[in-house]
Amino acid sequence: MVLFESITLLVSLAALSKSSSMVVENLVKLSKFFGISQIAIGFILLAASTTLPELSVSIISSSLGEGAVAAGNVFGSNIANILLIFGLGGFLYGLAIKRDELRDIAIVLVLTTIISSYIIFNSSVSGRALGFLEGIVLLMLFLGYILYIFTERKKENSGENSITKKEALHAFLFFCASILLVFISAGFVVESAVKIARFLRITESFIGATIIAIGTSLPEISICLEAIRKKHYGIALGDAIGANMINLTLVLGTASVINPISVLLPVFIAALLFAIVANMLLFYAAAVNRGLKKTSGFLFLLMYAIYIITIFYLQVGELAQT
Repeated sequence: MVLFESITLLVSLAALSKSSSMVVENLVKLSKFFGISQIAIGFILLAASTTLPELSVSIISSSLGEGAVAAGNVFGSNIANILLIFGLGGFLYGLAIKRDELRDIAIVLVLTTIISSYIIFNSSVSGRALGFLEGIVLLMLFLGYILYIFTERKKENSGENSITKKEALHAFLFFCASILLVFISAGFVVESAVKIARFLRITESFIGATIIAIGTSLPEISICLEAIRKKHYGIALGDAIGANMINLTLVLGTASVINPISVLLPVFIAALLFAIVANMLLFYAAAVNRGLKKTSGFLFLLMYAIYIITIFYLQVGELAQT
């Protein structure tokens, strides 16, 4: 049993690594063909694709009147996208951020911080995090940012385009197939890891706080790390930052339009505060250090570990009171 699951885990990890590499390679080709920056193509295609699970969870949970599930999933994913992904990327390979990419990062970080702060304030005052009107505003912000990406983020050196229409079509088809393979292999990785952990008698709560929590962000983690390893930093930034923007606008907006989201849990407020801190850390690293190195990467990972421990103990406290 354990041997079989271990083999499945290793094979799935190999498939995840290869499919992530294919995603990055084909995105670079599409970036050249369309004449837009890698950070823009990362947002338009990659981030939109990798946030589909969060969007589906949002629609289903809101339809069932469980909007807090959608909100918790969004902020947990956003924290992992910054602290875990960039922490690993900085610690393992180093991450450089260009001056022109700083503008895109700043816009998203400021918007997501304002949205998070508003949700904390509204939850504390009225007991309702987001309603129909706020949902419409968030969806309009999403459409506005999409328009900005298409109109403003044209690649400076458009003369580099040497990709034919046929090559671009092949790259897009391979991109779609690779994304699908990433999701499938990531699913097998999480499933086999959970089975091994249960065999070793590791508690369900610890499995949920570690393997499952990280596993939901595994597609973004694998693709971003592969992009950073190959020094295609714009793709990694576009995926992680773009996913955060989509989560807070499209995903949360859709959820709150379907059903108002009401949350007063300490766990939720803590997640919001950690999301704001993560934004501030990334902005400092981008604006002052122009990237992340081993030390700052380790700091991000340490902060993510503190977040996991904090959420775990808050959840235990909530369960004890019920």
